[in-house]
Amino acid sequence: MKGSPVLRLAASQLRHRILRSLALVLGILAATAGFTLLTAGAQRSQLLTTGTVDDNYRGAYDVLVRPKGARSSQEDREGLVRPNFLSGQFGGITAEQQESIARITGVDVAAPVAMVGYVVSDSNASVDLTEQVDRGRTQQLLTLRPTWHSDRGMSRIADDAPPRVYVTKHRLLWPRTPKAGTAGKLHYADGTDPARVQARCGNDLPTPLEVLPDGRREPLCQPSSSSLSDGRGWLKAVQLTEDGDFVLGEDDRGVPVRERRLTEPVRWPMTMLLAAIDPGQEARLVGLDKAVTVGRYLRQGEKTVLRDDELGFRHHYLPLLASTTPQIDEQLTIGIERSHPGSPGIAGLGDTALRARMDGLPGTVLTRRTFTADQVYGDKEQHTATLTRIIQSGRPDYRGGSPLAPTAVPVDRDGLWRNEHSFGLPVPRYAQDTAYRPLHRVPEYRSPEFFAGTWTGEAIAVGTFDAQRLTEFSALTRVPLETYQPVEATGADAASRRLLGNRALLPNSNPGGYLATPPQLLTTLAALDRVLDPTSEQAAAPISAIRVRVAGVTGTDDVSRERVRAVAEEITRTTGLDVDLTMGSSPAPKTVRLDAGSFGRSPLTLTEGWSVKGVAVAVVEAADRKSVVLSALVLVVCVLFLLNAVSAGVRDRRKELAVLGCLGWSRSRVSALILTETAVVGTAAGILGAVLSYTVAPLLDIGVTLARAALAVPLALSVCLLAALVPALRATTRHPAEALRPPVRAARRPRRRRTLAGLAAGNLARVPGRTALGALSLAVGVCAVTAVAAILSSFDDQVVGTALGDAVALRVRGVDIAAALGTALLGALAVSDVVFLGIRERAAEFALLRATGWSDAHLVRLVLHEAVLLGLMGAAAGAAAGAAAVVWLTQSVTAALAGSAATAALGGVLLTAAAALGPVTALLRLPTALLLAED
Repeated sequence: MKGSPVLRLAASQLRHRILRSLALVLGILAATAGFTLLTAGAQRSQLLTTGTVDDNYRGAYDVLVRPKGARSSQEDREGLVRPNFLSGQFGGITAEQQESIARITGVDVAAPVAMVGYVVSDSNASVDLTEQVDRGRTQQLLTLRPTWHSDRGMSRIADDAPPRVYVTKHRLLWPRTPKAGTAGKLHYADGTDPARVQARCGNDLPTPLEVLPDGRREPLCQPSSSSLSDGRGWLKAVQLTEDGDFVLGEDDRGVPVRERRLTEPVRWPMTMLLAAIDPGQEARLVGLDKAVTVGRYLRQGEKTVLRDDELGFRHHYLPLLASTTPQIDEQLTIGIERSHPGSPGIAGLGDTALRARMDGLPGTVLTRRTFTADQVYGDKEQHTATLTRIIQSGRPDYRGGSPLAPTAVPVDRDGLWRNEHSFGLPVPRYAQDTAYRPLHRVPEYRSPEFFAGTWTGEAIAVGTFDAQRLTEFSALTRVPLETYQPVEATGADAASRRLLGNRALLPNSNPGGYLATPPQLLTTLAALDRVLDPTSEQAAAPISAIRVRVAGVTGTDDVSRERVRAVAEEITRTTGLDVDLTMGSSPAPKTVRLDAGSFGRSPLTLTEGWSVKGVAVAVVEAADRKSVVLSALVLVVCVLFLLNAVSAGVRDRRKELAVLGCLGWSRSRVSALILTETAVVGTAAGILGAVLSYTVAPLLDIGVTLARAALAVPLALSVCLLAALVPALRATTRHPAEALRPPVRAARRPRRRRTLAGLAAGNLARVPGRTALGALSLAVGVCAVTAVAAILSSFDDQVVGTALGDAVALRVRGVDIAAALGTALLGALAVSDVVFLGIRERAAEFALLRATGWSDAHLVRLVLHEAVLLGLMGAAAGAAAGAAAVVWLTQSVTAALAGSAATAALGGVLLTAAAALGPVTALLRLPTALLLAED
């Protein structure tokens, strides 16, 4: 049939030149299989960004990293982030993930924050009662009636267990406790049996005795109501002396403790959000160390601090850095009430009767004192917190569309605030208010140090910090995404603004309240093992977020943005965590509708400053275009290699093809013969490449499907036909008689070559096309190696710059190194092929030189000179091109870049010299006598 002679002749030629055919098959096989594996390995997670960035876009950090799945549905849908979102995020990121992020190229600061939960800091409003004491009365009861206000005065809570002070002119006997470190029991100086006193009172609380004029000793019992479990409702007994002093008790030596003024502390427990940080990273990120006002900064790796307690015992406490203000809206008004003259006394009454008597005593409010939370909190000499109760709050759930309406959630307050192991732990007053956040109590963890008596389960401040001094709080970057930002909401309508007194609504001590406070207490990450049970899920991954600042970001330019995007993408690829770009984030007003509170707050319509993310991110599975381009260079060099090989084959068969033309073969038929031979080679190489890539891929942990592997067949066929097209067409452009001409350039004026280098250069110049192809093949490989080596050595394996006006980020991966080295190796083989073809076509010349006295060593040196010269041309051009590409991208020239280019060029030359050993072997096997006879 038609075409069968072409197939038969093509098959015959392939069998006749079996070694050459196998060499072509192996070259194509390596290129196609390598391309398939490399492009499959180039598949990766890619971070896409969309959005705009204004001129004031940059805050303290550029990238926010959160646990996988931390984004709310609303955030994903609208790109909005609620204020102080971290207040409801407890753990989710491991220390190992944080360390891997810190090691990523381009990360300047990686500051972790681990939200622990709300703890109670017990403050006291000190009330001076001196002027309210009637010094003419023998006995009187002063009652302090606290009322807490919040929500700009709308919410009011009156204390149902007010503290009381009993003032008497009668002598008081206080129970004496044994000294610290001594054995002994509670006793009275006059020998009164403490057991009898406890039986009369109905509890075992410390009770002073009032010595009445008739000599009787009547106990002044403490009321043991349920409210006492949180330290309220206490009765304080005071003796008023004849000289006007107040005796408050006795020291451990029995000496009366006297004061000129009578003051009574009113407990004011406040919930404070505790978080753990890395002191070094936090100092670099926001300058926290420079914001310390009193005391000292947290030390790196600090776990505990040593302090002496009231009894002189030394204990370990959790170190704290406390905010200078509590950042809550609460006020306390205390009405001071004195019992009426002639009121019955309270001495000698038992528990139940005492409470009934005090609640029923008539009295008159003499004055009122008002305190603010900032005032009372700031008056503390030492900020402390109890760690036996840690409360964690979740995120609010909204109903409806616009305005948003948070849904109230039920709270088991008894279970949440119960005192299991400690006595008198206070409960914040507004913990009873409506909760919009689900609350959870962290199981109490008692470390081995607790049972050894060296750990108290309490925290103590080593210093205080002023959040307003942080670098995070610039006027241009103060957005709700920040960590220390106080939360506030303003009235959205006239009625709400009037109710709020044209002021902002602020959070209070309700951990379940809608508005949440930022962290007010900070400790170190290293100290978490004293707070969290090491077997708990949170202890395994304690970090709630990592704030990353990217190096080299100078503004809103495309290169800076690309640096940030590249780092964020690498974080996503390395850790799989949720990543957000905070650049361009800005306050976005959001209308929120709050229902009425439990203690008088009216319904409010508020405007709250949420954050709209200026740059949105999406993770997609996509091919790394850089890696694909580098892998494609393997095919480019393969095409050049085949182009040279097919061209040489056509020249080698010029007489044969001329004979076919003389026998009547048309030009198209001759071209078809050359293309058919090449197609057979390409198809065979493609099939072998598909089998090889599919078999080897699992060993290299690369996902290559059967369909992807099968693409090697059309790929190899396409590469072969593309490379053979030009030589096939050129084979038919001349008349058959002209095809008998020598395959080298026509002779010019003879030039005398005095050196082997000169002779080698002349030989290369005789076949300029072939020389150019070999040099170009090597140049492509050396160019790729230069670029990859420069990025590795000069830019710590990642470079960001602009190309054609677009910002791009290049990060060298293992697949990129493999592609660059593979391209350089194929380029060297192409040079080797050029040298081999030169030896084959000039075999008669080499035979003549050998016959005229040239030794094999001289001939080998001549061939090596040709290979080295060809390698120098290609390597120098490739190194220059690779260096120029990096300079064009980065706009900078470094010594390391020059060194990388020189090293790559030298490596290309040495690789070429090594690849020339094959042609040298062929040279030494030339049959000199036979060649001279044929010539």
